[in-house]
Amino acid sequence: MSLIVAIFGLFAVTSTRVEAQSNELTSSLEKEFRLLDATRPSLLPARSLRESDERLRSKDFLQAQLSSPSPTEWQQTPLLNASQSASAGLAFFSSALVPGSGQAMQGNWGRTAIFATAEIAAWVFYSKRQQLAKDNEAAYERYGNTYWSPVAYAQWLVDYSKANNLVNGYEALDAIVGGLTPAFGETTQDWGKITEEAVRAVEVRTRFIFNIPEGCGSLEPPSCVTRSEFSHVLQDFGSQQYYELMSKYYQFQPGWQDFHEQRLAQGANHVYQYSWGATMLSERFIEGRNRAEEFNNQYRDAGNVLKLLLINHMISAFDAYFIAKLAQSRLQMETGSVLSERAVALVWHF
Repeated sequence: MSLIVAIFGLFAVTSTRVEAQSNELTSSLEKEFRLLDATRPSLLPARSLRESDERLRSKDFLQAQLSSPSPTEWQQTPLLNASQSASAGLAFFSSALVPGSGQAMQGNWGRTAIFATAEIAAWVFYSKRQQLAKDNEAAYERYGNTYWSPVAYAQWLVDYSKANNLVNGYEALDAIVGGLTPAFGETTQDWGKITEEAVRAVEVRTRFIFNIPEGCGSLEPPSCVTRSEFSHVLQDFGSQQYYELMSKYYQFQPGWQDFHEQRLAQGANHVYQYSWGATMLSERFIEGRNRAEEFNNQYRDAGNVLKLLLINHMISAFDAYFIAKLAQSRLQMETGSVLSERAVALVWHF
């Protein structure tokens, strides 16, 4: 009887211990599952696993994993940045169109400011220079319409041909311009008095006669050095070439008012053989030449700015391209370094 009581007592003690161990295990598992439910699927470094005791199970294992670096610190951030970084090709073409935009796409605001400022400054300078050139060109044309007359030039051409006994058909032109008075002050009025064709018909058959030897024109017959025919002809009235030639070539010098008036004042004493150089230039011709040179230089400056703008576009494009490539290479190196140093374990919860 005492033996049976002893056996039942042993079973009671054993049952109590089993129940206690069971309750402890159940409590541990409940904690583990609560930890799992609070944890999103993530990449977990295996280095911490190697450093932990292989005998760690359940709660200890999860606590070791949760104490490791957060995935967003070493894995997700580089990959996210890599996906968000601008492609090199897109950055190149963006900056090629709008300098600095490719740098802005990559958050490089310092370089963005440099290229954008250069672009804006260049366009401002270009627009001002271009407008200044147009204004000065218009002023030059008004100057030409005031002091250069095609009638005065045609009358000189006739007298020049007569003085040098040229056979160039000047008689027809003489019949048109003989007796006319140049309309200095508003020489556009002269455009309706003669035709460009009538003047050109004589110009193409007229040679340069030099005062070599000096006084050769007074000989009978004149015996002076003769060169080729005139290199240019009168251009269409009001055209860009019309205004350009009047202060560019010596043959158009006689159309200026001061030369014309001086020639008429000299009368028969005027020498129609010339040096065809700077010594025959009048003040009006020189001023016209200087005015033309000024606005042409301003147009040239504006054109040079356009070249600099193109250079700015190209430099910005290649700069954005290399920055993007460098950023992508750096991200790849960082991600590769992380992946090579850390093995990963994936923990899922259900």
